[in-house]
Amino acid sequence: MKIPKVSICIPAYDQVDYLKKNIDSVLSQTYTDYEIIITDDSPSDIVKDFIQQYQQPDIIKYYKNDTALGSPENWNECIRRASGEYIKILHHDDYFSNEVSLAKYVGLLDNNPGADFAFSATLAIEPGIREWEHRISNTELEGLKKDPLLLYRNNIIGAPSTTIYRRKIELFFDKNLKWLVDIEFYLRVIELNRNIIYSRESLVVTCLAEGRVTDFCIDNKEVEVYEYVYVLNSIYAKKNKYSGKAVNNVLLKTIAVIDAYGIKNQQDIVSGGYTDRLSGKLKTYLIIKSIGALPAKIYRKLLREF
Repeated sequence: MKIPKVSICIPAYDQVDYLKKNIDSVLSQTYTDYEIIITDDSPSDIVKDFIQQYQQPDIIKYYKNDTALGSPENWNECIRRASGEYIKILHHDDYFSNEVSLAKYVGLLDNNPGADFAFSATLAIEPGIREWEHRISNTELEGLKKDPLLLYRNNIIGAPSTTIYRRKIELFFDKNLKWLVDIEFYLRVIELNRNIIYSRESLVVTCLAEGRVTDFCIDNKEVEVYEYVYVLNSIYAKKNKYSGKAVNNVLLKTIAVIDAYGIKNQQDIVSGGYTDRLSGKLKTYLIIKSIGALPAKIYRKLLREF
C-alpha cells in the first residue's frame, strides 16, 4: 500500500457543522497525495454517524477513542495514527482557505529540504463578530529564529492548523498543557531546527467558535498559573539554549501572571496544583515580594535590565 505524502490530522470533538467545511475543503484540494486521519473524542456518536456519508475509506480513516483522551492528547493520537511523511494538523473547526492551500503547504517543505517546520498566515474568524488576517513581517520571522522565546510573549505562529512539519521530528504536544500547549510545542520544534519557513499567504481559515478549550483557559487562575510556571521550569532546564535576557523576559511574563492573580507565596502556587520545584529566581521573587511592594518592583527592574 502506497504511503501518502501528507497526513491531514483532524482531532474531532462533538460537532459536525465546521467539520463538514473542514473535510470538504480537504477533498477539494488540487494536491491529492494525502490521507485524512480523524480521531474522535466525542461522548456521543455525532461525529461517527456524520463520517459515514463519506464513502472513501482509502482516504478518510476514522478512529473513535475507546475513552476520552482530552485535549491535546486527542491531537497526539491523531498524529500517532498518521503514516505520511508530512503532518498537517487541521483542527475540526478550521479549514483550507482555497483549493491550492495544501499544495502550497507541501511546497514550503519540498522546496526547503533543510527545514522541518513551516507555517502560514491565516484568516481568523470570530463567527458573527469579526474577522482579520494574522500575518507577520520578515523582521518578526527573523526575530523568532534568533529568539524562539518571543513566542512566550506573543504567539506569532498561531494555531496548530497553520502549520505543517516533517513526521520524522517525532514530537508530540505536552498533555499537561492546554493554554500554552501550542507555544511549548513550537519551542521544542524550533530548538531542533531554527530553519523555519513561512508563507505570507493565508492558506487556512481558523474559526474562534464557542466551546473551544481556549475559552475554558481564559482568565482561569489554576490553568494559567500552573502552565506559566510549568513552562518556565522547562525553559530553565535548557536555558543554555537561550540568552539570559530572553529567559529573564519569560520569567517576567510569569511574574506578571502570578501577580495578576494575587499569588503571594509558593504555597499559593502549590495549592493551584503545581507541586514541582520552582526556579530559583521565581522563588527569590516570591520571598522579596513578601517583604514589600517596593523591593519586588526593584527586583523586577533588575530582571528587565539584565
